[in-house]
Amino acid sequence: MSLTLRHIEVIRAVLQEGSVTGAARLLAVSQPALSRTLKNAEGRIGMLLFERRGGRMSPTPEALTLQRDIERVYREIEAVERTSGDLRNLRGGRLSVACNPSVASTLVATVLGQTAALAPDARVSIQTALNYEVVELVRTRSADIGYAWDVPRQSEVVATEIGRSRLVCLLPRDHALAARKSVSAKDLHGVPLISFSSTLPIGFETESAFAEAGATRRIGIEVGQTFVAASLVRAGAGIAVVDQLSVRAVADDLPVRPLLPRRVVRLYAITRPERPSLLARQFAERIAQLARDTVR
Repeated sequence: MSLTLRHIEVIRAVLQEGSVTGAARLLAVSQPALSRTLKNAEGRIGMLLFERRGGRMSPTPEALTLQRDIERVYREIEAVERTSGDLRNLRGGRLSVACNPSVASTLVATVLGQTAALAPDARVSIQTALNYEVVELVRTRSADIGYAWDVPRQSEVVATEIGRSRLVCLLPRDHALAARKSVSAKDLHGVPLISFSSTLPIGFETESAFAEAGATRRIGIEVGQTFVAASLVRAGAGIAVVDQLSVRAVADDLPVRPLLPRRVVRLYAITRPERPSLLARQFAERIAQLARDTVR
């Protein structure tokens, strides 16, 4: 029969204290109870571990050999206790986040700056991906939590809306429309734009705004990322229609004007149905709060 942790605890206490009396005091148990547990341990492994010599318990060579493994077990138990304490106090743990680059460089970056101070021993990984890839990463457990725009409903993940970001026009510094407080889709009728495909949430909502205004959206340069659109605008390649949150991270040096009619893209937190870790829950709560404050 194998030893239990209680057997190992008793053997270790006797090794440390050198007597049944001291070991019983250390473990806060009676001497008879400790003696019974020690005798049971010796019976289970089929060898004598201690010899009585003048009121002391002298370890046999076999006990001294076991002592190395017993101490290793205790070091591992202490490591488990430290880790559980870190997890409970949010000092440690692992967290994998999947999101598109704009969310990574805004909301996620801000919250991770706070998390670094609150959980200095935590290990966090960020995977940037397209919206549908974010959902798949969470579904397949390659990420603990994800953030994506206007994701389709799926039974294997939970999508919770945490904020909305309106569409805006990103303009070259010297463009005439920069003098206006807002830009209408009619103002951009037939103008070659730096824009997203209609298969992406921003592109779909842009197309919807133009349709409502009775204007034609003309894509001059099709892009898939806001930072690419901003670089093109900065280089003088034209006007881009992007979302307000994403543009904050990449183009605070360029004129930004609301697009009319008003359109928004919705930001969702993507999780699995089961309860996430404490670190993941705290992270998600901070992201949601920041989104409520900044994504409207």
